[in-house]
Order: sequence, then structure tokens, then C-alpha cells
Amino acid sequence: MKAFAILLGGLILLFHAAFGAQAATPDSKRVALVIGNSKYVNAVALPNPANDARLIASTLRNAGFQVIEGVDQDNAGMHSLISKFTEESYNADLAVIYYAGHGMQVDGRNYLIPVDAELTSPAYLKTRTVQIDEF
Repeated sequence: MKAFAILLGGLILLFHAAFGAQAATPDSKRVALVIGNSKYVNAVALPNPANDARLIASTLRNAGFQVIEGVDQDNAGMHSLISKFTEESYNADLAVIYYAGHGMQVDGRNYLIPVDAELTSPAYLKTRTVQIDEF
């Protein structure tokens, strides 16, 4: 139930950002990063993230966002999308990040899990995941 409440709250904030007063400015630069990971190699597959990401990406495009989108991204793919988003959103008036997929928290740090992550050692957290506290 707590996870559902967090998801619902996140979606409300996302749509408020996308369709709020600032978003209505026709010449504003709006950029979104949307990633949905479903088909994990070394973890349980998730049925909904890829579909959810496609729906969110479509909604944001219709709202005038430039969308950087990825589905079932490996480690290199996720880092590439994040780099592109960082460059494109540098001078943006509004930037939004949406992620659906596996994630974890270790020692107070949060990580997004690429579809190819094999986390057989704590040392792999730095090299095989995306640490969201760093961007």
C-alpha cells in the first residue's frame, strides 16, 4: 500500500509539472527522460514498466515535451540516455524524469537497476547500476 501511495503521489506531481501553469508557456523548453525496464536478465521480469513508460512518454510528447525514451535498457543504455537528458535539459525551463523498473536502496543510497545488472557483489553497485543520488 505504501508503494502504491508513493507511485500515485509521483504521478500526480508528474502531471502537475507537465500540465501546470509553467508548462502552458508555448515557447518554454520542456525535456523529459522516460525509462521503463521490464525484461530483466538476472531478476524477476516486471509486466508493466515498459507499457507504463510508453504511455507516459506519449502523454508528455502530447504536452509539448521533448522526450528521451528507453525501454528495457542495459547499463550502457541507461547511462547514455541520462547523458543525453543532462545535455538537453541544461537550459530547459522544465525537466521531468520518470522511471519504472527495479530499484534498491543500500546504506541510504538509491539505485536504478538496468535489465542486465548482475549484482552478485556489493562492489557491483557502483559499476552495474545507476546511482540516482549522483544526478
